[in-house]
Amino acid sequence: MRFPTTTPLIVLSLVSAISAAPATSPSPSSVIKVKKITPSYWRATFSDPPFNIQGDAFFRDFYAVVDKITGDPDVKVVVFDSSSDTFFSNHVDLVNPLDPDLWPGNPRYWDSIIRLATAPVLTVAAIRGIAANAGAEIAAVLDVRFGSKEKAVFAQMEVGFGGNPGGGGIEMLARLAGRSRALEVVLGADRLDADTAALYGWINRAIPDAEFEKFVDRFARRVAGWDHFAIAAAKKLINERTGFPTAAEQKESFNSFLAGVAQGAVSARLKAMAAAGMQSSLEFEKHFSEEELKFVGDGPWAA
Repeated sequence: MRFPTTTPLIVLSLVSAISAAPATSPSPSSVIKVKKITPSYWRATFSDPPFNIQGDAFFRDFYAVVDKITGDPDVKVVVFDSSSDTFFSNHVDLVNPLDPDLWPGNPRYWDSIIRLATAPVLTVAAIRGIAANAGAEIAAVLDVRFGSKEKAVFAQMEVGFGGNPGGGGIEMLARLAGRSRALEVVLGADRLDADTAALYGWINRAIPDAEFEKFVDRFARRVAGWDHFAIAAAKKLINERTGFPTAAEQKESFNSFLAGVAQGAVSARLKAMAAAGMQSSLEFEKHFSEEELKFVGDGPWAA
């Protein structure tokens, strides 16, 4: 992979700074479970308890799932959901160093997103928990998003610890919600409920939780009955009309994220946040936007 000339120094700084923080246990070898409901309708379930953090295992599985989806001639709709009652998909691993061959800075990441966006398959995010940071970005790059009115929560909180969304969040939010609302979401770095996310266009709609599963299943089965040609043609035209983000745009955002996180104050902040419960405490992760307020400024912080 190729980065701008300054990026390897940023990567080394990021890895050395964050790897000194208390490490969590490695993720299981398989964290996205694929189930074929029918040959044309699949479920891909994020399952990496307790936090659904996006680490090496997540990205390895994500690329494998994309290969399966784009390589199968029968599948027409894939619903991405979660086995967790609390998290849909969460932020990238900020404690354990990520493999540069897997993480969102590698061209392989956005290439996989583009392959999904152009495949004759509709991808659906069925969100009944917290979709935060990288988790919100994965939801945003899928074709359609439905959120539980009572359970779904959305947030891009990177600015709160000194970075910026780098996995497509800036690119997708600007297109989905518009400039002013994207600025509110990214710079506010706070949680939005499903009703507000739907109002902003971040998700398609908020659905009462009691009706959620039935609604998503009915929608998926309906789409699974259409012709591949019609699905592919419609997606191609809509992508062209709306201007789907490019790999260069996402790469620029990711390199900006690395530059922010590699700053001394931010690296120290992330260490203190890890010591205070990031990626180890359920309460910290559930209330991330409130917890990161304790670490504002240059420090030092009493973790």
